[in-house]
This record gives sequence, C-alpha cells and structure tokens, in this order.
Amino acid sequence: PPTVRVQISGKGSQILKLRSLAGDITRRVPDTLTASNWAIRLDPDEVELSLPKGADVRVMEVRPSEITLALDSVARKEVRIVSLVSVTPDSGQVLHGGLSMTPTKVRLVGPEKSLAAIDSVTTVPMEITNVSGEFSRVVPIDTMPLGIVRLSPKQVTVTGDMGLIAERSFGGIPVETGAGAITSFIVTPPRVSVAVRGPEERVLALTRDSLRVVAHITGATTSGGVARITVIAPRGITARAIPDSVTLRRRSPPPAPRRRG
Repeated sequence: PPTVRVQISGKGSQILKLRSLAGDITRRVPDTLTASNWAIRLDPDEVELSLPKGADVRVMEVRPSEITLALDSVARKEVRIVSLVSVTPDSGQVLHGGLSMTPTKVRLVGPEKSLAAIDSVTTVPMEITNVSGEFSRVVPIDTMPLGIVRLSPKQVTVTGDMGLIAERSFGGIPVETGAGAITSFIVTPPRVSVAVRGPEERVLALTRDSLRVVAHITGATTSGGVARITVIAPRGITARAIPDSVTLRRRSPPPAPRRRG
C-alpha cells in the first residue's frame, strides 16, 4: 500500500500535535537477499521509536502489520577492479615492483540491464606519501557510479614495498648488435661504461653479464657512420651507456689469394 496507518493512544493535545506529522520508516534491503519478494513486518514498538522525542503517546496498532515488496529480478556479474592509487616516493626511495591489490575482482548484484553497462569498477582516488619499507592501505571502492547495483567486497587492500635507490657503474662492456658481436664493422670505442640506477638490493646483485650494450645499425649506417647505443638491463633497473654512441667503419674485405702461375 502507498501509506501505513497507525493507531495511537494518548492525551488529545499530544495526538493533535502528531496529526500533521508525516513519519518515515526506513528499511534497507539486505545485500544478501536473493528472492524476488521481501516481507517487512512493522512492529508498533519500532514505529513508536520513530515518533518525535517527548511525544507522550503509545502506538497501539499498525495497519497493515506486514508489507511485501516485489523486487526486480536480479543478476550477478564479476568485474575487475581498477586501482586509482598512486605512490609518491620520498627523495632517495623507489617503489619495488609496483603496487599489489587484493582482491582484483568484485561481485555485482543488480538489475541485468544495469549490470550490462558495467565492465569494471574503480577504487576511490588516493595518493600514498611518507611511507618506507613494506606498507598497506585499505581503499574503498567507488560506489557512486553504480546506483542501485550492490557489490561485494566494498574495499580492497593495496600493498607495496619502498626501498632505497642505489647507483653503480660498470666499465668495459662490449658493444654488440643484440644478436651477438659486431663482425662487419670496426667499432670505436669497442667497449663502453654503463651507469645503472634502481632499488638497492637489485643494483648490488648486478654483474657485468646482467647488462648488454646494443648498437642500432640502420640503413643509414650500413656503410659506416655513427650508431646510437642503448643498454638492455633487468626489469626495474635504468641504465645508460657512456658514451651513448659509437663510430662504425666497415671492414675491408680480405685480399684475394694469389694465383700460382
């Protein structure tokens, strides 16, 4: 029914004060509800608690005492969670391996038409600062765009590990093509130095064999010239070659063997 009628008992003056009062009784549909109907029982004591404080009246009867809500059929869907969490490291620190988030998916419950338009959800935007070592944060999922769609869980845990930045230098790294040694050109210089930077424990674990210096030989340098060089380093390590280019000079073909006459 559109309205619920309440029979009250008390002094006439108190009852007259309540005649113009439009009271609301609020009930929240449980997140775990799966049935298409939900029965709500209205107890007089509950209605009495919703009356203005100090009202000297008693609620004798509520008509109807039970209301059945017919709910739209619901569907279920699992979508991924997109993190909007960022970390601003302090000077001299670096985030190891990026942020991890648990869980990575969320379960949605709602009208099928509403779920069809949702491919993912996001966390609320959050910037993490002033952290060191291992850390974790509980971040709510942004429910504002979802409307009547319900979700579970409603938050995620974001974890990360901050560490110190270290730098090292390796000398005498040979210049190659990426597929092996350069045999068609004379390379000057044939070996270069490499400066690396990254998380302290990773930098300290590097060896010369962890790095490769590659010369980019293009069509313009097939007969010789200057070639740009880059460094291939393990993930999480930034590296640069010193110098950052080499000179290429094509080797002369070996002389033909003399014919015996």
